[in-house]
Amino acid sequence: MKILENKVVCIILMAVLIAGGFLLGGYKGLAGQYQKAENVFFLGEDGDGICVANDMAECATSLTNMQTVAKKYLPKGDSALKSASASLNDYTQAEGDIRALFAANSRMDAAMAALYQALDDKALSTNDEKYRERLYADFNSRNDTISHDPYYKYAAEYNEILKHFPANVIAGLTPAKTAAFLSKS
Repeated sequence: MKILENKVVCIILMAVLIAGGFLLGGYKGLAGQYQKAENVFFLGEDGDGICVANDMAECATSLTNMQTVAKKYLPKGDSALKSASASLNDYTQAEGDIRALFAANSRMDAAMAALYQALDDKALSTNDEKYRERLYADFNSRNDTISHDPYYKYAAEYNEILKHFPANVIAGLTPAKTAAFLSKS
C-alpha cells in the first residue's frame, strides 16, 4: 500500500471523501425536505387525505361526468369531447408525478370549460342542465381549493431552501429537484 503513504494522494483522497460525504448527506437532507412537501400533496398536511391529489381526483370525476352528459348532445367527433378524453388520459398517466398532475389538471380545466361552453347553446333537459351547472361549479370549487392548499407553503419553503448556500450547490450537483406549482394556462 505504497500509494497510501504518499501525502498528496492521501490529501486528495480525503478531500474527495469529504466532498462525497457533504454531497450525499446534503442530498439526503434535501430529499427529506422534498418528501415533506410531496406527502402534503398526496396525503394532506395532517395525513387525512384532504390534499391536492384528492381534489384533482374529484376534478377528474366531475370532468368524466360532464363528458357523459356532453355525449348525449354533442356529435361523436366533437373537439371538446376529444379534449376531455385526452386530458383525462393525461391525468391517468400522470399518477404519482406532481408536475405531470399539475399539467394534466390545467388541461382538464381547459377541457371542462370547453365542454361547458359547447353545451351552453344546446337544448339540455332540465335535469342535465342542473347537473351541468353543478358539475362545473364543483369542478371550479375544487380548483379553488387546490390553489389554497397547504402544499404550496411546504413547496415554497423547500424551493426557498434550494436558493441558498449550501443547498444550491448540492442541488446543482445532485438530482435534487424543485417543488412544482400549479401553472395557469
